[in-house]
Amino acid sequence: MECQNLDITNVIEVNKIRKLLVNEPDLLSLFEILIIVCNRRINQEKPIKRMPIERCISPPLSDHSSDSDDD
Repeated sequence: MECQNLDITNVIEVNKIRKLLVNEPDLLSLFEILIIVCNRRINQEKPIKRMPIERCISPPLSDHSSDSDDD
């Protein structure tokens, strides 16, 4: 699975929401549960299957001296 960079602005926003909900314990609890569920979903994502990268192998090239025909 590819790792994604952490966006610090998302963390800051989540913390701001937590501060706003401090006086509403039920809503804060619900928000925390939502964060847990979302994190679990993200961590359970299946990796994207990609075609394997194939090496490009060039065929052997002939030198011009061996190309002569014996007709």
